[in-house]
Order: sequence, then structure tokens, then C-alpha cells
Amino acid sequence: MDEHLTPASLVAALHAAIEEGEMPLVGTPVSAARAVEQLAEGLAPVVGPDLVCVMVGAPGVTTTVHGFDGLRRAWQDWGETFSELELVIDDVVEVPAGALVLTRQVGVTRHGGIRMEQDSAMLLRLHGGRIGEIEFHLDPELARRTGDEPPTHP
Repeated sequence: MDEHLTPASLVAALHAAIEEGEMPLVGTPVSAARAVEQLAEGLAPVVGPDLVCVMVGAPGVTTTVHGFDGLRRAWQDWGETFSELELVIDDVVEVPAGALVLTRQVGVTRHGGIRMEQDSAMLLRLHGGRIGEIEFHLDPELARRTGDEPPTHP
């Protein structure tokens, strides 16, 4: 990926990573744990020094962690609710803040064995030409509205 990313170059790089097998193919389920590792491996060279990750759940419910270690812990916490949890990429689109990865979470709850499918999204927010924030949203429309806000840092 480029050293100084723009929303367009970030989206192009994500599409290339999908085509080259560095990210799951669109529509292909992958375990959440593997998806987080692929994300960390692929994005590490282009994140800012103070990466912030935000898990956005129900309105007003967010968890903020720092770096990829924090991201792994947050997803591990979320994943404990499920006996199985997979992520499916549906699309990658450019937004003023960076890139929006539209996804679905498909899982089976640990208690009760209930199968669920939840539309969700990952917003990669650029700061100074690098990824400064990764936001995971259970509400893709909220993620899109948030991503429509331009970057707050130069």
C-alpha cells in the first residue's frame, strides 16, 4: 500500500488485497479470529503510531482499545458470546473518512445454540495519510454516516 493513503488509494489497495487472497473473497465466510489476524497483518504497515480501535454496539455503547493487541482482545471478548463466529465481506466502498468495509457476522450463540446473522461494518479512518482509527459497527448505516464525515486530522 502507498505510504500516504487517500480514501481512493485505500479502497483500491483493499480491493487488490481481496483479489490477491490477502483478504477473504467477497461473500466468503472466514472465522472472526482469522479475519482479525488478516486485518492486523495486512494493515500493520499503513497504520499510524497511535492506532485506536472502537467497537460500536447499541446506541451509546462503545469500547475503545489501542493498537492491534487491543483489537484482538476486544474481538476475543465479543467472540466469547458465540460457539462459532464468522465474518463475511460484502463490499468495500470509499467514504470521505477513508474506507468502509460492509460485512456480515454469522454465528451461533454459546448459550442456546441460536444461529444469528448481523449486518455490520468496519470503518478505516485516515489521519495524515495513514489509518488512525478502525471502527467496528453493528449498524452499517451509522458507520456510513460516520464515514461520510471528512477526516478530523490533516
